[in-house]
Amino acid sequence: MRRNLVASTMLALAIGATALTAADGAHAQTQHQANGAHSKIAAYSVTAKVNKTELLVDNKVKIKATVQPASAGSPVKLQLKYDDQKKWKTIDTGTLNNRGKVTFKDKISSVRTRKYRVLKPGDARIGTGHGDTEKVVVFGWRDLISLKAATASSFGSTSSASMNGVAYPNSLRTFTFTSPANASIEFNLNRDCKAFRGTAGLEDGSTSNGTGSVTMATDGTQRYTGAFTLAQSAPVAFDVTKVFRLSITATAADGGIAAVGTPQVLCSF
Repeated sequence: MRRNLVASTMLALAIGATALTAADGAHAQTQHQANGAHSKIAAYSVTAKVNKTELLVDNKVKIKATVQPASAGSPVKLQLKYDDQKKWKTIDTGTLNNRGKVTFKDKISSVRTRKYRVLKPGDARIGTGHGDTEKVVVFGWRDLISLKAATASSFGSTSSASMNGVAYPNSLRTFTFTSPANASIEFNLNRDCKAFRGTAGLEDGSTSNGTGSVTMATDGTQRYTGAFTLAQSAPVAFDVTKVFRLSITATAADGGIAAVGTPQVLCSF
């Protein structure tokens, strides 16, 4: 009887130990799963920057990005979105180096404001991440006569004006029928341009004793003035940053034709 009691007691202890071991194992597995869930990273952290936020068309912009955690050898994508669009477009791919860095270059072919972003695809442990650059504003030279004149009086566009034996396409000239005569034309630049360039002078179709003058102003401040006789011209260039209105006035006398050869503005539109 005593022997049977001891045997029963030992069996009960063994069963209890087995149950405790199983419970400990289940708890350890649950804890491991919980730790695994906590260690999963929501997404890669991507920082992207451009070397310049204002560029001329046909130049290259450099985009540098850093991905954390570093994932050497992993592929990343360079994407582009224009200011007037909603969707991103992949334009290049690259590979992260040992420090989780990558560099891209993009040649700008159009005068359109844009942003870039670098995208790192996700994997089993970390989700997809991306980083956007600053906005990049692109400037390009455009003919002034491609803009609609805000006001105009006896001053208009011509497909070509010749001064001192040189032909200038897409130009401005006076159209007057009295002498002396005054002419003017104005353009709104809307503070989106950086510079003006052109050539002022007397058109070669003027009479031998004709004269003319050209004066330019920005927002009411005179920037250039010059007087000319036949076979005379002069280059003109000045800054128009933050200028709203560009005004050009001219006088013509004794059969003279005042002109501005190929006037252009450097703008972001």
